[in-house]
Amino acid sequence: MLTNILGALLLFPFIILVVLIIVAKKIGLPKKKRIGWAVDWTTPFMVLTVLILIRAIWDVWLPILLIGVVCLIAIGFAVIERSREKEFRSSWVLRRTWRAYFLLLTVAYFLLFIIGITVQIIRYLN
Repeated sequence: MLTNILGALLLFPFIILVVLIIVAKKIGLPKKKRIGWAVDWTTPFMVLTVLILIRAIWDVWLPILLIGVVCLIAIGFAVIERSREKEFRSSWVLRRTWRAYFLLLTVAYFLLFIIGITVQIIRYLN
């Protein structure tokens, strides 16, 4: 039973996101910060979910790929910050990187979910 619940939470990280938004409301975070706080805490679960989906579909383990992507996003935001501002704000770069990474992982999650279902249907038909 507990394994099924944990599996569902890992497979559907948006359940965790909704629960964290509710928790943020209960602990009294302002409306403007609730979503950001919940997204920040859901991102590690999204990383795990995307890694698990990649492993399930193609039987490869690619954590280095995900680490490389987050590094490239951070470099891009650092270049933007350096060209715009006189004073470099690393906290701005890290926050933007983490949230952009969440958005990228969300897109990857939906694409992998559709690809996984399609691959399973094709395997079933053959």
